[in-house]
Amino acid sequence: MNSSNTSHHMKDLEIISDPNTIKVLFDKIRALIVFKYLVNQEMTVKQLADAIGKNPGNVLRHIERLKSVGLVQQVRTEKTTTGIVQRYYRATAREYRLGIADMIKADGGIETYAKDRLYNMIMGLEAYGVRIPEVRIADALKMLEQLIERENQISSELTITNTEFWNSLSEHQQVDASRLMRDVMVAQDSEYLKLNDKWCSFVISFLKSS
Repeated sequence: MNSSNTSHHMKDLEIISDPNTIKVLFDKIRALIVFKYLVNQEMTVKQLADAIGKNPGNVLRHIERLKSVGLVQQVRTEKTTTGIVQRYYRATAREYRLGIADMIKADGGIETYAKDRLYNMIMGLEAYGVRIPEVRIADALKMLEQLIERENQISSELTITNTEFWNSLSEHQQVDASRLMRDVMVAQDSEYLKLNDKWCSFVISFLKSS
């Protein structure tokens, strides 16, 4: 078999903030293709079709849609002994997150989803003895939104430059390496540290004594 490779850098984290891109991922098949398969390995349309039980033509249409919004890229081609050219696809990032701030500015279900997500995160703190009164929820939502957005901005600047080595790592090694690198990056950012201090002080002020 003959292979043709193109050099691609893979982002560690991609922030999805465009409402149209988010809507593309609301399709269950597209979300499955990206989040279960192509963030982990490069695959052909035929391999994806076999994995998810769909016909190749249907999968190809989903791939083209994902490519059009920058979530998937073709990384190489390979010619079989019968002369058929197989195209291999991969996600453009190891992990994707939805941009909270941009989602809140959107309309319809996307805005509601983003606000509900933040609200539920804050409500979950009560399990640790942190009960934020209703009159301070708006403040909590704003602080958390700013903190998450800044962390996402910093993390999205990280790029996996040695994809061959990255692919040789176990899933646990990949997760650990990513977390360590993100921790290093946020620890160097004065804006993030300021937002984090403000958020931590706010949460601690409502922490019940055990």
